[in-house]
Amino acid sequence: MGVKTAIASAGRLVRWTGYRVERSRQPRPRLAVPSWLCLVVAAVTIVTAAPAADAASMNKCIINGTVTYQQAPCPSTQPRKDPTIEELNAAEKARRAAAAKSRTETAPLPAATSSRFSCDGRTYCSQMHSCEEAKFFLEHCPGVKMDGNHDGVPCEAQWCSR
Repeated sequence: MGVKTAIASAGRLVRWTGYRVERSRQPRPRLAVPSWLCLVVAAVTIVTAAPAADAASMNKCIINGTVTYQQAPCPSTQPRKDPTIEELNAAEKARRAAAAKSRTETAPLPAATSSRFSCDGRTYCSQMHSCEEAKFFLEHCPGVKMDGNHDGVPCEAQWCSR
């Protein structure tokens, strides 16, 4: 263990002698930066970062009936045509007709054998009044949540116990 090795550790000289470590008492060199230089660097950083923030903003524009996204502001030379009352009413009427059509296509027709019940949006056993009603809803209505174990018998705990 008489071998002596010198290495640099954090700016100080370290000497290994056996099991003992000796460090030199020389102070670490410090980097002296004037405070005005820090301010200049900060100002330059802010000035160069500002255009990059503006470049990232996008504008949503409607040009000739099509939606476009662009960095430049939307052109304001094109006259804007406001819809008339008739156009608004026609659009609303078409929207309602499409909604009604989709509702009639997805809702199944109630069975002719059991005209006592109809699909009215109830989905849970707590909303039923009898086992017969729960069975009708399970067979004829969409989206019901009455047969947890998927054995075909609805509301086993409340109405249709085996």
